[in-house]
Amino acid sequence: MKDKWKGLLGSSAVGLLNGLLGAGGGMILVPLLEKLGVKGKNSHATSLAVIVPLSAVSAFLYWREGWLRLDQGLPLLLPGLAGGVLGGLLMGKIKLGWLKAAFGVLLLWGGIRNLL
Repeated sequence: MKDKWKGLLGSSAVGLLNGLLGAGGGMILVPLLEKLGVKGKNSHATSLAVIVPLSAVSAFLYWREGWLRLDQGLPLLLPGLAGGVLGGLLMGKIKLGWLKAAFGVLLLWGGIRNLL
């Protein structure tokens, strides 16, 4: 029962961050999934399965409010999709320790970048 509440509260925080910041839910969701027993690369992959629909909802709401400019985002879509395919293929070849280190470095970089 305790894990159920952790999951509900944590996923609510993920949705809130995604709605407010447009991203950032993965930094909460991956550790949450690991606490709930989803280990290793499965936690990263499962995080994407949750974040993609949340991002679609947030993008729609941003568009509805006039904050999303498709002409600015569309040129980035194909390269982003290519990077996603490459990352998904490489994930199976990268050791979990390196994946966690890269995740940590990106979190630190993002935090420092946002503070400056």
